[in-house]
Amino acid sequence: MVDGDFSDAVQTVSRGNDLFTSDMYRELAGGQGNLFFSPWSIQVILALAFLGSGGRTAEQMARGLRLPEDKNATEEGFSEILKQLKESDDVILRVANRIFVKQNFTIKERFKQSAKKFMAGAEEMDFKDLGAAGAINSWVAGITNGRIKEVIGKGALGEQTRMVLVNAVYFKGNWSVQFSKYFTEPRPFHPPSQPTKDVDTMFVKNGYMYAEINELNSQVILLPYKGNRISMLIILPRELNGLPDVEKNLTNVSLQEIISRMYVAEVHVYLPKFKMEYEVGLTGALRKLGMTDMFDDDDANFSGISMKRLKVDDVFHKAFIEVNEEGTEAAAATGVHFVPAPSVFTTPPPPIFFKADHPFLFYILDQKTRAVLFAGRISDPLH
Repeated sequence: MVDGDFSDAVQTVSRGNDLFTSDMYRELAGGQGNLFFSPWSIQVILALAFLGSGGRTAEQMARGLRLPEDKNATEEGFSEILKQLKESDDVILRVANRIFVKQNFTIKERFKQSAKKFMAGAEEMDFKDLGAAGAINSWVAGITNGRIKEVIGKGALGEQTRMVLVNAVYFKGNWSVQFSKYFTEPRPFHPPSQPTKDVDTMFVKNGYMYAEINELNSQVILLPYKGNRISMLIILPRELNGLPDVEKNLTNVSLQEIISRMYVAEVHVYLPKFKMEYEVGLTGALRKLGMTDMFDDDDANFSGISMKRLKVDDVFHKAFIEVNEEGTEAAAATGVHFVPAPSVFTTPPPPIFFKADHPFLFYILDQKTRAVLFAGRISDPLH
């Protein structure tokens, strides 16, 4: 749960983040391939743009981002969570946001103050300059330890560009209990509509938070990173080809509800190693979530950012993850305090087997603030 001393604003924003994660996953999850994105990163940069929006643009953004229309609550909630995320000492977590606005579009002072609270720069840039994309890309590469090199492709910026929103998140954490390389070996994995493949699969046996969620017909496990604050939550369908059904039913049960049902159990975990880079333009998904005016020449209202007319041209997103025996490295261009349940058994219960040998969903979340930093699915670890 969110710590009791957190404000209503933080709780509202973290609930909104859970819902937005589910909405964005649904929009990006067409087809069968691997998927990886940072809902926190996407939501936080758009929430900052929302603070500079007005009229119908603001109404659409609040609804689409699952945030309160009260901008003060949104500003306070994000600002507090961003501060809290800076304090996770046992892992490396960097969150950075920046809004680039066309040169001579003076940014209003009030908006600059909001940007500061979001630990974001808001700066003017000459988009005609051929080096503009390179400057933005090298800023992102710096934040993400070189894992995300080119968020903005050649030719994406030009004389017509008025505003670009860029977000970057980098996470690197070691598992609280590491997988021993000694036990890693090729094991069968069953991708959808393809022959079985041998994939390097890790093994660990330990006490973990675990649950069986019948609404999703799935096993769920929480694998904590060092410090036990940030964890990977894995949803594994019971059926080999059960992922599409799980995705359909995700709206029936929130991540927080899943976590509230978990208990400590001895689990034998088999998890494939995987590495993935994922890139997506978000304009289509955001339009489908009802945020249409912000992209429109005539209807966009960002009067809180600049006196001149502004619209959003593009929202670029690129993400990287690597999961191995030591832990996880993840980048994107975003506390539950558990005590073991008292045992009522005189003899220990039989161990539970959690065998991720077929497509599964995963989330990396901060249990203190409930922010969902990353979300994705593995359909084929070798892709």
